[in-house]
Amino acid sequence: MALQPSPWPDAGTFDSDDGSASRTVQRMVRDHGAAAANEVEGDEFDDLVCMASRVLDGPIAMLAIAEGGQFRVAAKRGLASTPELRGHTLWRAVGQTRPLLLLPDAAADVRFRDDPAVACAGGVRFYLGIALFGSNGMLLGVLSVADRRPRSAVPDDALLMLRRVARLATRLIERRQFERSNRIAEQIAQTGFSAVVVVDGAGTVTFANVAAQALFGPAVTSGRPVHALFPAALQADPDAVANWLRPGAGDAPDDSTAACELQVQCGDGEPRLLEAVRCAWPAGDGNGMALILRDITDNQRLQRVRLGEQQDALTGLPNRAALLSAIDALHQQATPLSVALLGLDNFRSVNDTLGHAIGDAVLQVVACRLLARLPAGAHLARFGGDEFALVFPSTAPGAIEAQLHAMLREIARPCEVDHHRVHIAAHVGLAATGGTPGLAEEIAGASELIARAGLAMQHAKRSSGRRLRRFEPGMRAEAIDRRKLELELHRACREGEFELHYQPQMDLASARPTGAEALLRWRHPERGLLLPAAFIDALAHSAVAPAVGRWILQRACRDAAAWPPVDGRRLAVGVNLFPAQFEGEQFLDEVDQALAMSGLAPAQLELELTETIALRDDGVAEQTLMQLRARGIRIAFDDFGTGYASLSMLHRLPVDRVKIDRSFVCDVIANRGDEAIVRSIALIARNFDLQVIAEGVETPVQAELLRQIGCQEVQGFLYSMALAPADFDGWLAGHANPVPAAGANAPAQAVRHG
Repeated sequence: MALQPSPWPDAGTFDSDDGSASRTVQRMVRDHGAAAANEVEGDEFDDLVCMASRVLDGPIAMLAIAEGGQFRVAAKRGLASTPELRGHTLWRAVGQTRPLLLLPDAAADVRFRDDPAVACAGGVRFYLGIALFGSNGMLLGVLSVADRRPRSAVPDDALLMLRRVARLATRLIERRQFERSNRIAEQIAQTGFSAVVVVDGAGTVTFANVAAQALFGPAVTSGRPVHALFPAALQADPDAVANWLRPGAGDAPDDSTAACELQVQCGDGEPRLLEAVRCAWPAGDGNGMALILRDITDNQRLQRVRLGEQQDALTGLPNRAALLSAIDALHQQATPLSVALLGLDNFRSVNDTLGHAIGDAVLQVVACRLLARLPAGAHLARFGGDEFALVFPSTAPGAIEAQLHAMLREIARPCEVDHHRVHIAAHVGLAATGGTPGLAEEIAGASELIARAGLAMQHAKRSSGRRLRRFEPGMRAEAIDRRKLELELHRACREGEFELHYQPQMDLASARPTGAEALLRWRHPERGLLLPAAFIDALAHSAVAPAVGRWILQRACRDAAAWPPVDGRRLAVGVNLFPAQFEGEQFLDEVDQALAMSGLAPAQLELELTETIALRDDGVAEQTLMQLRARGIRIAFDDFGTGYASLSMLHRLPVDRVKIDRSFVCDVIANRGDEAIVRSIALIARNFDLQVIAEGVETPVQAELLRQIGCQEVQGFLYSMALAPADFDGWLAGHANPVPAAGANAPAQAVRHG
């Protein structure tokens, strides 16, 4: 059956492909907008603006309506001329993220003091703006009251009355927009820009415009049931769609333009998503309707892409960008909130030993456990890598810390992933802001709040036994100092400001030197000679650590190769290693190169490793040390006994001797506990066929007790402090002959050097 002729003049005469339909619709909207503006003058909007002005006794008041991303002044009071809102930040600052803007003095606010409405002669000082939101949550406009003089406060009853005026304005704007949309929809239906299908009271199609025929093809014919155009099997909610398509179902004024999304199968077989608007339409029985359809398939796809940009693909949680936006929105509303950053401990070892697939599964487990413990109103996101972020709409420290501790306990439960039992631990940094204006200004936004939580998390990671740390102001100063120190370390490496000093190592049985430990010093251009305690931790974590470590190795080998023999035996040199050196694949080549360039025999080089290196459970440390020993290089375990894992490492690492830390030696005479520890270390070393050397020996009594306990070698101020290369050469020359007593060469005054 052929379709009936168009009930409108010129229907279907516009070709949407060449843009004429779009221009026609724009003209319709513009014409109706001009008509609306003419209708506004002198009507209810003026009365509302006058009411708002009287409520706050403000000489200036204005109602601006949002249209197409811009504002149109609907009514004003106390303004000589209507300001151009596009260039004014003051009127446009109110919106979704700041529904109420109260400025006691706009001229004193850096955000608005340069606004033309503020900076001009007799400009705005006090300002109060209220956003007007429609029933769909969209911004309809802004109601503003202002004064040319500053004000300190607004009475609560006056603010309540102004909110009531704002609600009246909202209802009036919605009513006007409803009436206007009906007129525009009728004219749009006469073009080919939107597909239009007219249905009679029985639910059968009586007319379809050109756009509808192009959309549905032969399926849209006169007399065909409208439900056949929208098969139930394609709809997300078939019953709701069937009711919505029933003529007469949307006759209520507040529902006649309600939109509904409908799935269709187009004439070319391609599934499409349509946004449908229903309008009452006169028919024979008076119960007809018109459907105005708009293809939004591409828009939905774009929204899904944008959603993907805000979502972590692995865990399904919001990502960093999404959470930063959420924090900023809450912060701009002066909502009190707390932000926690949670990082996993040693997660890298999971990836290295079990593979990235297991590591990804572990992250998913952590995300699920955090979600299970997430309190109502809180937000969770994955920040990337092994870090997660939580936002709590509260700043109550006790409750939030209790929740975070519960999450840490939940994460710490072992989990089974692909038949692997994985143990996880985490640390948390917490930062909070308040709802007061002063604190809101102190924290500029999401980035600053996250930065504070990150600083606290780093402190929690470094703290022994403390898994949760709250941000403290001193952490920022420490971070700034650390950053400054890191920059100076880069300069020191580039300008050659580092030096090596050598502390002799002595054989207790013969009282003869056997070698020396190379100790790093920094000749700072402003602070003078710095000891390792002032910089070594920062240097170990710096990007220049591998380069400095390589230089230390080369310089120590070169200096040791020039030392004269003692009793016909070449002296050895001990070199401390940075953990970063072990992470480089070229470390063995660097050792070989240092020996070859200096001519030092491998047996004269002793590399000292720390617990940080020994604790690596990926097999790299063990394999590297075995290759070093195969070259004839000796290995020492530094600071032995100070860490919880030191003893457990001896059975698997190829070590030649252990170094007893100075912290046990200094009180070995007076403290029975320290003496017991030293005796135990010596006994364990003997059972492993390892040599023992003790650090920090300062008295002959200490040296004698260590000899009796079983230490073969010692070093400390009893024999010498760490010496510059030239001074060490002189010290060696003075010890060509045996010394009669262990303490004969102890300095009268010694300052501790690391």
